[in-house]
Amino acid sequence: MKLKFFVIGIVILIIFSFSVKVDAKEKLMVFCGAAFKQPMEEIIQLFTVKTKAEVVATYGGVGTLLSQITLTKLGDVLVVPSSYIMDKAKSKGLLAPVPVESFAYVVPAINVQKGNPRGITNLKDLTRPSLRIAIANPEIVFAGMVAAELIDKSLTPDEKRMFRKNLITYPEDFSKLATALVLKNVDAIVGLHNLSQLYPDKVDTIKLRINEIQRIGNGQVGILSHSKAIPLAEKFRNFMTSRESNAIFAKYHYFATSQDAFAWIGAKKAIGGESPASADWFED
Repeated sequence: MKLKFFVIGIVILIIFSFSVKVDAKEKLMVFCGAAFKQPMEEIIQLFTVKTKAEVVATYGGVGTLLSQITLTKLGDVLVVPSSYIMDKAKSKGLLAPVPVESFAYVVPAINVQKGNPRGITNLKDLTRPSLRIAIANPEIVFAGMVAAELIDKSLTPDEKRMFRKNLITYPEDFSKLATALVLKNVDAIVGLHNLSQLYPDKVDTIKLRINEIQRIGNGQVGILSHSKAIPLAEKFRNFMTSRESNAIFAKYHYFATSQDAFAWIGAKKAIGGESPASADWFED
């Protein structure tokens, strides 16, 4: 009988020890701009293999992410496509006093359905009657902010009015903007340079003219001030700039340096720091 209780005790101890070991697994929560979703999923998978940590990612428009973080005080890492957004997070007290790192660059472009069935060649073509176009919500999405700015500065008031007449949707993050084009719900979007590489069978890219591009995006990774896992968050931040992560971003045709982006454009442009969209973008 004593032996029976001894064995039961050992089994309970083993189960308890195993449970403690499972519960002790390090966890990390990442808030990430949707423009980086595809490479980030691969980077997170590789990071979890290397560290055995559990990483949960939330993707969305950067404005929405900042609101979620502010309200919930959850999360450990913030990944955004612009220094302007990271500076905004810092001004709200959301960043820990540790370095922010840069990791990739994106350039605004026109994206159209594969084969370009509507024959779109430039920004002014998007003002033609009967086109269905979209930009991301310029109030909460980096790609939408940049799109609104370049439209404001590149089109005349009459052209802008015709452009706005063709707008049928303002998706709330970049993934939903891309999906609208992939599903052929729109003819064209003002998106990013590498979308045709992300969806090679569905999308073609039309370069904007040099004078139409106002600025480019710069991926930034920072650590949230309320994180309870700062050492692990720092490991993740450092991994984002590692040779392995750089190779993943290159696979999805993000630019590794600003010089690479400028070479593609044909001129130097501002990096991040985009101005908020003008008020008339939010009028009914």
